[in-house]
Amino acid sequence: MSKPKKKWGQNFLRNRGAAERIVAAVEPRDGEIVLEIGPGEGALTEKLLDLGRPTVAIEIDPELAARMRSRFGDRLTVVNADAIDADLPQQPYRAVGNLPYNAGTPILRRVIADPRCRRAVFMLQKEVAERLVAHPRDEPYGYLTLYAQLFADSRILMTLEPKSFHPAPKVRSAVVVLDPVPPRYTCDRERLIALISASFRMRRKKLVNNLTDWLDLSRDAVHEAIAAAGLPEGVRAEEMSLQEFDALCRAIAHREL
Repeated sequence: MSKPKKKWGQNFLRNRGAAERIVAAVEPRDGEIVLEIGPGEGALTEKLLDLGRPTVAIEIDPELAARMRSRFGDRLTVVNADAIDADLPQQPYRAVGNLPYNAGTPILRRVIADPRCRRAVFMLQKEVAERLVAHPRDEPYGYLTLYAQLFADSRILMTLEPKSFHPAPKVRSAVVVLDPVPPRYTCDRERLIALISASFRMRRKKLVNNLTDWLDLSRDAVHEAIAAAGLPEGVRAEEMSLQEFDALCRAIAHREL
């Protein structure tokens, strides 16, 4: 049994039933490999290897990485690195892991944005999971919701109480399944992401206030773009769907032509 290291946000999964459900949700297909992020003590690893696919594990803790190599030998490729910037597989893969709370969001964002990812099954803080599946006007709805929608459909597989982990975290956890989708937007993606980010700069303010001076847009120009996109004058970002952000992005781009 390993002593969890606080600096890496380690909370090891001890719920066997949950581990089985997580692995069952991976569902790798022919030609795909399995990427486990943060295997920790290996609660998921053994079951993942039983899926019969080539499996790669990224583990930031050198001690745990060495244990994984010793335990699984050539059945498992272990990479001792930080998943925030480690190289991702160069072939189609399904990602799975109990992500550390202090780095879960950036890891999730880079994985689902990778065109080689075919599915991600991630354990996250429940609060983060709720952001991923939120709808306009829901309290958790925001930038992360829309960012995820650019790349994937999200659903919550299950929630877990703190006692499912060692040490027990102070918050509940949830497992989210993210399935890549074809682009459902027409504006330039990076411009659209920047627009969404700027729109949520001050969450409770009206959209026109957040976007005035963004890309040197005047207040009148923002009003005109909002109208051109078919949106109410006093709309707030938290009320807008991805499709409405896409329409606004096109309206702004049209003004620049």
